[in-house]
Formats: sequence, C-alpha cells, structure tokens
Amino acid sequence: MFESNVQEPQVFIQALRQFHDTEPSVRGELANVLSEAIIRKRVDLGAVRQELLDGGAPELLDTLDRLIDLIEPYIEEGGVEE
Repeated sequence: MFESNVQEPQVFIQALRQFHDTEPSVRGELANVLSEAIIRKRVDLGAVRQELLDGGAPELLDTLDRLIDLIEPYIEEGGVEE
C-alpha cells in the first residue's frame, strides 16, 4: 500500500478510515502499515490533516492524532532503519 516514497493524502486517508472503522482488537496489522508510512515519512501529514479538516472528518483527525501519540517516540528518534 505504501511502498513508494510519498503517498497521496487520499490513499493514506482511505487506509486511516479503514483503521478507524475496524474493530480495535484486529487493528494491529493496519496500525503497523499506517505507522510505518508515518515513521518513514511516506505521507505528508500536513496534507492529510488539511484534507481531513476540509472534508469535515474530525473523527479521522482524532484517530490520526491518537495513532501519532502512540508512535511519537519512534518519530522523535528519527524513524527506524529500512
């Protein structure tokens, strides 16, 4: 899903919506994919946030913020090795 360098915001948002709509007990794999895209800077979070604000999707913005909170230590350390 996020194999190339930077993804279009809509692609990431579709995956984020799927993550949001998925039962929390089975979100693991999708959480890893989304986290990986963020940590490796394969998505422009500013563009994603703007799309979510423009599209009136506060629930997805909240989901994104909670996901970022979980992976923030990895982001602050500069990501992970490829």
